[in-house]
Amino acid sequence: MLLLSFLAWGSARVVCAQETQMIQEIRTTQETRKIHETRKPQEVQKPLEAQKLAPNNIPVPWYSQKITGCPYSHCSLASSLMVFDYFKGMTTDKQRSAQDAEKKLVEYQRNYFLKKRAPFRRRTSIGQGGYYSFEIDSLARYYENMVSAEHFQKKDYRILKDYIDRGIPVLVNVRYTGAVRGLRPGPRGHWMVLRGIDDKHVWVNDPGRSPEMRSKGENICYPIKKQTGNPSYFDGCWTGRFIVVTPKEWIRNPLFAQVVKLPPLEEVTYVVPPFVSSMELPRVISQ
Repeated sequence: MLLLSFLAWGSARVVCAQETQMIQEIRTTQETRKIHETRKPQEVQKPLEAQKLAPNNIPVPWYSQKITGCPYSHCSLASSLMVFDYFKGMTTDKQRSAQDAEKKLVEYQRNYFLKKRAPFRRRTSIGQGGYYSFEIDSLARYYENMVSAEHFQKKDYRILKDYIDRGIPVLVNVRYTGAVRGLRPGPRGHWMVLRGIDDKHVWVNDPGRSPEMRSKGENICYPIKKQTGNPSYFDGCWTGRFIVVTPKEWIRNPLFAQVVKLPPLEEVTYVVPPFVSSMELPRVISQ
């Protein structure tokens, strides 16, 4: 009897141990599954900038302002190249390589700005940066065969939105602390391309990054008004200056017309900012 009782007790103990081990394995499996289910959304989650496009997004190519061996001071030239190429049929998915874009910036300097065809020959080297607005206009007219690259000074978001809604990218001038810090108000002048806008945000192509950092410069979304906890915002940096490039291929497009009958090309010398009633477009900034 004692032997039988001992054997029964031993068998029960083995069964209990096996059940305990099975329970632990099940719990471990469930906990592991929960951990993976919790981590999975975080692993596939992308930054807001990479997820969202503007409702009126324009797929403008992105290029860096960098010329090898020179300071990053060719922002207006690189921004202009983005818009020129867009009007020639290039897009975000079909654009120049980084090497070709840099060669084009050098070409502008060597073949135009350093020759007598430029309106004001003040440049002495390819690496010299800083451009007057009339120099960009001259480049657009006489080298890229555009109608114009007209400069305006008017801080009106309705005008920007009207251009973007019609598929026309706009060069905008900002004063900020530098591309690495986002879009924080500061003393440094800079040009970038506006490619999208809604009531609360803008989307820009910022040439201030190197080609290796394209994801940090292309289709970057910023709030228009300052938000709590976010030092980057567009309204505190935009100077109100902007440039609109008018291509000859687009001049007869009815979407671009402001009158019933378009004037002949010879008479079209600049783009007039459209008058837009406040009732036609949503209010962008609350006063």
